[in-house]
Amino acid sequence: MDSFYEQLVTTKKTAAYSFANGATYVFGVLGFLFIGGGMNLPLAVIAIGAAVGLFFLKKKLYREYEYDFTNGEIDIDVIYEMKSRKRLVSFSAKEIELLAPLDSDPVKGFSNKPEKVLKLYPSTSKERVYVAMVTGGTNRMQIHFVPSEKFIDLCYKYNPKAVKKFL
Repeated sequence: MDSFYEQLVTTKKTAAYSFANGATYVFGVLGFLFIGGGMNLPLAVIAIGAAVGLFFLKKKLYREYEYDFTNGEIDIDVIYEMKSRKRLVSFSAKEIELLAPLDSDPVKGFSNKPEKVLKLYPSTSKERVYVAMVTGGTNRMQIHFVPSEKFIDLCYKYNPKAVKKFL
């Protein structure tokens, strides 16, 4: 039997995102006004440069995450501004040594924690954060994410020793 589940973890527009979005337009318009008015060319270049920098910054400020579970394989993607997607990590559920809530005793007592920590959930998320200690294969990392109950159940089905369920 095939197991497939997709979970989209959405976010909302933060104050930093709204500020960067508005400032992008303000600096862009100012830059073109400086050029069109024949005013100060260095100020125009600085304003347009700031607009371009803020354009790319605001992309990083609005991130959603998608967790895919396909027959024991887990893929986590980041989605920038609901437009572009990038695969962050892929691993097998069998490579997980521990999957438990971040503040639980099994996580606190886990010995030889991987040094690499990936925070793969939006900062606006109010859901309970889980940690997956991935120690199998070549990747050793701690993945902090906010899986749903169904996602945790699927992980339990493929690796029952590693998954610690807490309500």
